[in-house]
Order: sequence, then C-alpha cells, then structure tokens
Amino acid sequence: MASITLKHIYKAYPQTKEFKKKEQEEQHNIFAVHDFNLVINDGEFVVLVGPSGCGKSTTLRMIAGLEDISAGELYIGDVLANEVDASKRDIAMVFQNYALYPHMTTYQNMSYGLKLRKIEKPLTKNGKPVLTYDKELVKKLTEELKKSKDLQQKRELKLKIKEVKNIKNKQAYGLIHYSKEEIDEKVQNAAEILDIKHLLNRKPSDMSGGQRQRVALGRALVRNPKVFLLDEPLSNLDAKLRASMRNEIVKLHEKVKTTFVYVTHDQVEAMTMGDRIVVMKDGVIQQVDTPSNIYDNPVNMFVAGFIGTPQMNFFDVKMKAGPKDLNFTFENEESLKFNLKDFKTIEDKYINYDEYDVKLGIRGEHISISDKGLEAEITFVEVLGNTTNIICKLLNSEAEFNISIQERSTLKAGDKIFIKFEAKNIHLFDNETHVSIYKREDEQQ
Repeated sequence: MASITLKHIYKAYPQTKEFKKKEQEEQHNIFAVHDFNLVINDGEFVVLVGPSGCGKSTTLRMIAGLEDISAGELYIGDVLANEVDASKRDIAMVFQNYALYPHMTTYQNMSYGLKLRKIEKPLTKNGKPVLTYDKELVKKLTEELKKSKDLQQKRELKLKIKEVKNIKNKQAYGLIHYSKEEIDEKVQNAAEILDIKHLLNRKPSDMSGGQRQRVALGRALVRNPKVFLLDEPLSNLDAKLRASMRNEIVKLHEKVKTTFVYVTHDQVEAMTMGDRIVVMKDGVIQQVDTPSNIYDNPVNMFVAGFIGTPQMNFFDVKMKAGPKDLNFTFENEESLKFNLKDFKTIEDKYINYDEYDVKLGIRGEHISISDKGLEAEITFVEVLGNTTNIICKLLNSEAEFNISIQERSTLKAGDKIFIKFEAKNIHLFDNETHVSIYKREDEQQ
C-alpha cells in the first residue's frame, strides 16, 4: 500500500496558434489539469468526480504514468514518480471497457500479466543463497572515482573497489518470473474474494457485464498493487448492476485495505463509495471533503448544484441582514423573514442592514408544503413510488424549482400551494463569484 501526493500538478496539451491567441487572456484554460494539490492517504478510497472534460481521467492517467506531467510533483509513497515508468509504479488500473482478451478464459486473463511480470527475488543455487559483493558500496566508490582529480586518490579508490568486489557476503537478488504455483495461488485467492471461481474456465463472451467487470477487477487484484486506479468502471453496466457492483468494489476495498482512486461522472457513485470526494471543474479542484460535508456544506454553487439528486434549487434574492433578523425578497417581490440564529454563520460584512443580491440555494427535500408562506403553482408532478417530485414556480415568476416529498401525493399540475424553507438547510452564495457567504469552520475558530 502507498499514499499518493500531488503537488501543483499541471497537464497542458499542445494547442493550435488560433486557440492560443483566443485564450491568451485566460491562460489556465489551456490546461486539462490546473494546479492540482491533493494528498491521498495510505488505504484511503478517494473519488474524483465532475462533468465530462473536467480533467479527472487525465489526473488518474498521470498517476498511472500513462500521461506525462507538464509541471508539478507526483509522489507515490515517498518516491518522486514523475519520471518513473508506468510498469514500475506498482499500480493496477481498471478501465471503463473491461479490456479482456476475448480468446482467453477468466483464469488466463487473470494470470497473463503475472506470467509476463518479473519480481525481485533472492537468488539461490542448490538450496543455498547466492552471495555477491556490496554493489551499493561499489557504486558509491565508483562515483567518487569519477569525480576525483587526484591520481593517488584514484589509485586508492580503484584498490578499494577491487577489495570490495572480492568480498562476497551479501545476498544476491535477481528479476525472476513467478512460478506456476505462485500464479495459481494468486488467481485462486482473487477469484475467491470476488466470488468468480465458477467463472475461471469461461471466456468473456460467455459472461454478463457484471461478471466481466469482476474479472477485470480480479486481473488487477492478483498483482497485489500498492494502488488501485479505477476509471469509470461501471459506466457500461445497467442501473441494477451498477448498484450491485458499487457494493462489490466497496467490499473489495475493505478486504484488501489498499489505496483506491476512483473516477466517475456519477455523483451517486461518489456519494456512496468514497471516504473523500474531490469535485473538479475545468481541471481545477472545487472542493475536497467527505460525502456528507460536501452535501451539507458546498463551498460554491457548482458543487451545490452538481452533488445531489434532484439538483439543488437556486433563487435570485435580495438579502438584508441585521444582528438578529434575516430577510429575503424574491423576484416576484414576495418576502421571507428568518431569525439569524437559525442559519449557519454568515460572513460579518453582510450583517449590516444593507441589501445584497445573493443566490439562495435549497434542496427539494428541505422545502415543505404548508398552510402559509410563499405561494407557488405546480407545473408538473413525478410520482416515484414512495416519493414524489413536485415541480413548481413562484407566482409571477417563470423560474421552476423542485420539491421532494417522501410520500404519495394527489397534487396535480395547476394546483396552488404554499411552501416554507428550512432555515438551517438554506445555502447562500455571492451573486458574482458564486462562492458561499457562510464562514468556513476554520474561520469560525
């Protein structure tokens, strides 16, 4: 196992002259990944999530060594890995397409990489260890010899190197293939963990999508890598299989206790699988936190709108706050008044009775139907079994929003209702920067 540290990582692709000219005012836009900083702890399950083109897969491929790093430092454990070949990073990667050999059985697919791979092992002959001289010491003395300009010192160093080479008291190591027994043991153990022993003699064409994905995971697992990288591995599965495989991957992580880095555009996968989530947009990290903290305390409107289903509702409001009260005026001139103590801590500069244009965000499950409050008209009703999504718009307003209720409803399009907001679950964002105007925890201490 190993930790992963990314320090000021950039990835730039060659651009045409026309593109460079167009983007010279926004230089960071030429980067697929821009100033990426993250520490992934040993054994942690981290999910990179964001829309297509946000740089998440590119980041994963840089960790794997499949993409060159334009700038910055990548550490795997304590080793600077920028120039380390992909084959020597001790990393296993699972792709969106299973990349299984169609003419091979499951056993052959899982064992093929092990047959090709060599590992460093102590050398033996007739059951006894093969000894060699201290190669590290010889290397050190040779470097001194190259740097030395003194003839006497050079003669002494040459004699010393010769003496060291004549003393064979160190265990010799060499790169050796796995034995058949070792390969079989690794394949059988991985197959048992993933419950695919009954599939070992089948070819990919005889298996379902979920089974093939397990085989792809098994092929990575047999290597016992320091780090697992998974690039949207469930995208080709149907909804039921995706839910099942999410559980399987989480269970696998709990069993092997290895560092997992998982890429997805599906925020449901991110919320249900990761110890921490990294939300990305346009190659830039927006927020890194636990799933619950990202859901409850988004740092900006992008994170707030991206995480959560249905998407968070946003309203343009005028906010006026004093030491005790908080008042919002909506586009249709209706107002809501709250006690300031019911909210999270708002930045001090807004608590001065001045009026500010802000974005008010609230999730559908935190809006309830009441006998008083803001008046709205229902435009559409979605009945989803035990839950109902009600699409509404405020009177004299065209902007629609969603209400989620945990029950069946007889309401229908055209009905008028009154709604109220849960103050503790209201999010407020600056109208221009779209950044939350609530104080962060570190600012409150």
